[in-house]
Order: sequence, then C-alpha cells, then structure tokens
Amino acid sequence: MKSMKRIIVIMIICVTMGTAFAATPSVFDVGILNYYKIQNLVDQDFASYTPGVRLETHITPWFGLGADVLLEAPFAAGAPAGTYNFIGTTDVSFRASLGFFEPFLAVGPAYQVTVDSTSVTLTTDVSYSARAGFDFNITDILTVGAEGKLIVNDLPGLIDGSVTSVDWLDATYVGLSIKAKF
Repeated sequence: MKSMKRIIVIMIICVTMGTAFAATPSVFDVGILNYYKIQNLVDQDFASYTPGVRLETHITPWFGLGADVLLEAPFAAGAPAGTYNFIGTTDVSFRASLGFFEPFLAVGPAYQVTVDSTSVTLTTDVSYSARAGFDFNITDILTVGAEGKLIVNDLPGLIDGSVTSVDWLDATYVGLSIKAKF
C-alpha cells in the first residue's frame, strides 16, 4: 500500500512540475511525417513507407486546424512506375499542452489524388481520417512525436452496416513526426 501511495505522489509531482515548466504552446507547426501501414509492419515490408508533410495552426493552446499530404506511391509495393498516389487530409485537432509532453487527437476528411504521366485523378468519394498521438517538446522549436492515423474510405457505410468488413491493418498508419514550432 505504501508503494502505491509513493507512485501516486510521484505521478502528481511529475505532472505538476511538467505543467509548471511548460513551454509556450506553438501557434504554427511545420512537420515531416514517416508512416508505415500496420499491415506492412506485420509483413516486414519496410520498403513500403509513406512519407508526408503537415502544416498545422493552433487557434488556442488546445484547438487547431491542420493539413497533411502523404505520398503513398511510388513507395507502396506493387505501385505502377511513374504513378504518384497522394492522400490529403484536413482536420481539426485537440491537444493538451502539458509542457514536455503533448498528447493530441485530430479528425477530418481525407482525399486521394493519383498523378501519372497522362492524368490527374481525384477520387469523388470522401474518406475520413482520425489521428492520435503525442509529441515530446525537445526544444522551444523542435518536437518529436509518435502517432497513429486511421483512414476509413466509407464511414457512413460502416455506421449503417452496409459495409461489413474493413481491413483495419491496411487502413491504419503508424509513424514518427518531426515538427518545427513557431
């Protein structure tokens, strides 16, 4: 029982000290992303990664708007040569600025654009994305984070039951981010 009390006291001290020495939350972030689909990790297919960039602005310390662009092909296995598959997402984000540690959650629509040598194709169906993770504020302008991102192609169908199965391993991305904060 004494050890449980000690653990609770230590946790309260850490949270209090982290909040007391909190860095000023950023107003604008520019980030570099490196994702893997969970299915690719299970298959140990480390060549099929998905790089990306993120721009995010925070209206308040806990609420912001963001936009990501991920480049899925030509890095995905089986992608035709000369084809680029972009996934663009916009989202609203919620974060808890706890000093060194910042957990976050973001949700919003996602769009897929395919560019090849002859055409540019935008899918007409809107997908939906949700991401959650945490950032470590290394310095006042540098953040390193880990996150997961789920992209569901038919959320209304999933809710009303017309879509009975989703390949969750192929729809979920996990990765690391590096952000410059301003």
